[in-house]
Amino acid sequence: MDELTVAELLVYPVKSCQGVSLASSPMTATGLKYDRHWMLVDKRGRFVTQRQCPRLALIRVEIDEAGGEISLHTDEMPALRMPLNPGDADLGERLQVRVWYDMVAARHCPQADAWVTQFVGKPTRLLYKDTERPRLVSRYVPKDCVDAPQSRFADVFPLHITCSPSLADINTRVDRPLTHAHFRPNIVLASPTARAYDEEEWTRIDVNGSWSIMVTSRTPRCSMTNMDLKAGAMYEDKEPLSTLRTFRCVDPAKPAFVCFGMQAAPQRVGHTIRVGDSIVVRERGYHALTEPL
Repeated sequence: MDELTVAELLVYPVKSCQGVSLASSPMTATGLKYDRHWMLVDKRGRFVTQRQCPRLALIRVEIDEAGGEISLHTDEMPALRMPLNPGDADLGERLQVRVWYDMVAARHCPQADAWVTQFVGKPTRLLYKDTERPRLVSRYVPKDCVDAPQSRFADVFPLHITCSPSLADINTRVDRPLTHAHFRPNIVLASPTARAYDEEEWTRIDVNGSWSIMVTSRTPRCSMTNMDLKAGAMYEDKEPLSTLRTFRCVDPAKPAFVCFGMQAAPQRVGHTIRVGDSIVVRERGYHALTEPL
C-alpha cells in the first residue's frame, strides 16, 4: 500500500486570485474554510477568471482571522480590506449569477467596486456567496456521501486534489515546468512510492484512518494552465496546454478533454484536515465524465 501524506492545503478566497496556504482546516459541506467565498463578475454579471483577466493572478489575498478581516493586495494599489465574515449590513443586493451550469445565489460587495474596477480596467463587481441559499452539487454525487456536498463559487465540487507524482511526470514531458498553483488544488498529496495518475482510480480515500473523502471525477483543464503566474499574463504559444493535449486526454467519456487532478467531496463534515495527515486509498473504481461538470 502506497504511503500518501497531505503536503499542502490551499484555499482561494476570491475565485481566480492567488491562493492562501493553511496548516489545517475544518472540513465543511463547502470544502475548506474560506474557499471561493468571493468572485468577480463583469457588468453583464458573467464571472471573471484569469481566462478573461490574467492579471487576477497578481492579486495576493491575506486572511486575518483574529481581526476578522480579508485583504487584497497588489504592487500598484493600496490594499482592499473587508470583513472576513460579512453580515447583512456589509452586503448589498441579492442576485443570481451563473457559474458554468449552475445559477448561484450571491450578494454584492459595493465597497469593493472601485478597487476591483480600477485593477481589472473595466467595470467589475465583487460578489459574496449568499450563505442563506446553499448551492448543492447535483452531478457525480457518490451515494456514500452522508452529508450532501455543496460548493460556493467553485466550478463544481468543494474539493480539488492533485498529487505530486503525477505533476512530476507531467514536468518530464513539458518544456515549461508547472507547479500545483497552475491547477489550483485544495489538497496536494505527496508520496515517495505512488505511481503517477494513480488517483484517477480512487473513489474513496481515508484521512488518518478515521474519516473519508469521496473522489468523484477527473478535472478538465483550461487555458489557465498556460498562465505565467508571476507576470499575470498568458503565454502566447498556448503551452503547456498544447503538449498536455497529446497525453492527458484520458477520460473515456470525454476524450477531447485535457484532464489533471480529481474532484472530491467529504463523506461527512465536521472533521479537521491537517498538513502531514496520512492518506490511505480505501476504494478504487471507474471514472468517466458522462455529464458536464
